[in-house]
Formats: sequence, structure tokens, C-alpha cells
Amino acid sequence: MARRYADPSGQWTLKIPVPYTKGVWHDDLIALSGQVDMKGDGIVQHAGDLETQSDIALGHIRTVLADLGAGMPDLTKLVVFYKTDGGVDEDAYRARLGEMIRGEAELAVTFVPLPNLGYPGMMVEIDGYGVKAPDRAMARRSAELEGLMPLGGPFVHGIRCGEMVFTSGQDARDAAGKLLHPGDSVAQSKVCLDATARILGALDADMNDAVKFNAYYKGEGTAEEWERSARVRASYFDEPGPTATGLPVHHLHPLGSAFRFDLWAMRGEDGSRLPREHVWPEDHWDWPIHLPYKHGLKCRSKIFVGGQVSLDPKGAVIDPGRMGPQTGRAMDNIGRVLAGFGADFGDVVKQNSFYAGTDDPADLHSNVDVRSSYYSKPGPASTGVPLNYLAYKDMLTEIEAIAVKD
Repeated sequence: MARRYADPSGQWTLKIPVPYTKGVWHDDLIALSGQVDMKGDGIVQHAGDLETQSDIALGHIRTVLADLGAGMPDLTKLVVFYKTDGGVDEDAYRARLGEMIRGEAELAVTFVPLPNLGYPGMMVEIDGYGVKAPDRAMARRSAELEGLMPLGGPFVHGIRCGEMVFTSGQDARDAAGKLLHPGDSVAQSKVCLDATARILGALDADMNDAVKFNAYYKGEGTAEEWERSARVRASYFDEPGPTATGLPVHHLHPLGSAFRFDLWAMRGEDGSRLPREHVWPEDHWDWPIHLPYKHGLKCRSKIFVGGQVSLDPKGAVIDPGRMGPQTGRAMDNIGRVLAGFGADFGDVVKQNSFYAGTDDPADLHSNVDVRSSYYSKPGPASTGVPLNYLAYKDMLTEIEAIAVKD
């Protein structure tokens, strides 16, 4: 199919011009930019009001989907980045968000609490993905498992649509909502990955069908914190494994929670294991410990690029503390991975950027100015959110991408 872009007139914009669009549909994948409650020129509306901003962001998602020729029933996954100092009851917030969607879609969801978002007064940015084939109906089913904490409709533990499988963010909680192993990121990592494996099994897939994952762990930007749970999750994958992005966050819900995990997988509709290609460019950066992941993975038409950073082949930070050069190096690394599949930035449908910063727009702009320069209009969907820290001291950004190349 010809790639479709959505950029409805009259919707919000940043304070600076960027080439990104609000949504892209190519092949059977729909990718949306993170939606927020702003109007033109980066003016935040309903400052500090999480519920109202969430309702309006969901309205933008409906508008963008309609502009693409799709709808809420085609939505399969939300990632909800929301601002909190720990005072937001995430379970109550999830229930309220569910009320805003109920009856429109059944979908996987991951919540990511953050100390700030890109502009003062912004409380939420909602990222969305969907699956819709242009020429045929696609089988769709969900998984709700006993022994896991129910998320409450319309949210489910996992969704499968055609070959694509999405899991909700998994916490180390039991069916009654009790947190297991408070404060222990290693034990909680095992609980979360065991739960993920169960969800995949219920949808006729397994961990070796994984194409990408995002791991969120409570931390303050030290390599030791990252390594503790990184070793655990690595043990769940054969090599060559999926692409990976691991991010420290200041807070996870409930108190004592130290790890959250979500994953995408692809498995043939007939049950077959799908062929895949992997890329690791020569002299590319590496982690300081051996892990089974690859920087790039292609399955069918979809290319997944794991979080790219400014490291050298021995895992040392390049240009420590300098946002512009680190962002450029991360983007150059994305370009090298794409080139390994015969693709380039014009094939990207979604980019997620995580950067060290606050709600000062200058922090966002110092990152987005550089990464947006790699695209021309109409560009991919994009989401950018600030973190207190990245995985290593003096690292300032990590950027992941999804491309589609027929």
C-alpha cells in the first residue's frame, strides 16, 4: 500500500517547526505521535489537569486515526506517559482512562510515570499503535490471564492482531494487586518476564518471537542499577534476540515497585516461526556486558531499531553531558542500522526519543532540533519525553525507531 500520513489541520504544534506528522499507516502498522493537550505554538491547555488533558489527548487520537482511514477498533496498544511526583494513584487513573475508551477498543496498555513532560503544565502524552490491513480483515484476539492483576476493561494483558502481538506493561503484582518482592528489581524482573511469557503463550507465541521490548526500572542513572535487571531479562532470550530499550524512571506504582516491562512479538498466523534478519554494524557501540539483543531486527516489512545512544564499542559515553552531539550520534547510529537492511530515514514510521531534561522547553528543543533535522516532510510519527536520568552517567538521550520497507 502507499504510505498514508495524517496531520489534521487545526491540531496542536510545538513551539518550533518540526517535520513530524501525527500518524503514519504503512503495510498493516499504524503509528501515532504522542498526543497531548496543546494548541498551536506549543501552548499547553488545562495546565496541571491530568484527567482533562487525557480526555483531549484521546480525542486527538480518534481524529488522527480517522484522518488515516482507520478508527479506535484498529488500535492495539497505548503507552501513557504521565507526570507525577508519586501522588497519582495509577490504578484509579487507569480505571478513569478505561472509562473514556470503553466500548471503542480492547487494547494493551503501558503506563510510564515521569517527573516532567516537555512543557510546563503538561501532564500526559499518549502514544498509540494500531494494526489494520488495507485489503483484508485481520483476526484479532485478546488475553486475560488468571494469576495476573486484572487491568480492567478495555485494557487486557495482551492483544494479537494478525501476526503482531502486543503485551501490556507488566508489574510484579499478583492477581489481588499485591506487590511481590518490594524494592527488589532482580526478583521483580523475573516476575514480570515470567508473566510476559505466559501472555505470549496464551496468544500462540513465545519469547523467541519477540521483536522489541521496553524495560522501565527505578533508578538514578547508574550502570550498576541497569545491570542488575539487564542480566535477568537477557536470560529469557536466545541469541540473536530482539531489539531493546531500557530506561530508568524516578518512580513506579505502587510504592516499592522497581520494574515494568512490555514487549512486541511477531508470529505467523498459521503458527509458523517468521524468518527474520538482524543487523549489528561494524564497530557499533556495545553494552558493557554481553547481551543477546541486536541493534536492528527485520521481520516481514517491519524494521525495529533498539534504543540508540552515544556509546563506543566498549560501552563508554561519547561526548558526555553534551545533548546536541549525543543526539546526532544516536541518530547516526539509527541510520547505520537502517542501512544494514537497505533502508533509510525515509522508511521510518515512528521514532521515540528519551532525553535528560525537565519541563523547560529548551531541554526538549535541544534534542528535537537535532533529531528532526534527519527528516523531511512528511516525516514519521514521533514521541519525545524527558527523564531525570538515562542508563549511564553523563548519557543524555536514547532514541528508538520503527521503519517499514516493502
